[in-house]
Amino acid sequence: MERIKIEAFPREKATKGSNRQLRSKGMIPGVVYGRGAESRKITLEASAFRRAVAAGSNVVLDLQLKGGNGTSIETVMVKEVQRHPLQRDFFLHVDLLRISLDEKLEIRVPLSFTGDPKGVKEGGIFQAQMREINVRCLPADIPEYINVPVEELGIGDVLTVGDIKLPEGMEMLEDENENVASVLAPHAEVIEEAEKAEEEETEEKEEKPEEAQEE
Repeated sequence: MERIKIEAFPREKATKGSNRQLRSKGMIPGVVYGRGAESRKITLEASAFRRAVAAGSNVVLDLQLKGGNGTSIETVMVKEVQRHPLQRDFFLHVDLLRISLDEKLEIRVPLSFTGDPKGVKEGGIFQAQMREINVRCLPADIPEYINVPVEELGIGDVLTVGDIKLPEGMEMLEDENENVASVLAPHAEVIEEAEKAEEEETEEKEEKPEEAQEE
């Protein structure tokens, strides 16, 4: 995962009014915490942060915190982002977590399904049960996404967590039997099977009274 430099500035006031003023000036209020150190209130330029997170949800940031004592640098990741409910690219607050490049992290990584399932070409319907997975790895080994080939999935086939090949140095934290993706039978076929099962059930019910009379 690419490391991105971003500037931050100390934030002394933390009232609703002061935060609104910061946002009106194109800044985002936030906080840095973790690794046993004191949490620090900060502000970030909204445009710079928007460019940084465009690189991926698990981007590693070299936070250059400027203040009266000069500039200090901390390695962080985005823990939580609060967005405006209507304007999704308008950030209300950012939580940044301090990390160590030498310690593994538990993170969620998006899945990228590649190829066209052969079952879909035969009329089946591709369905993804999972869009991201929990893994453990070093910050430098965090991928933007994990490729999951699905070309060989036929109708009725299921791909599980155990079928996913992880990059070297990455540990899976999901149940290997959990379903990740599948190809369902065509809708018409599903309806036909349901109707057939219903007809068989009706026939069985109609036969039972006659059997009882013979006894």
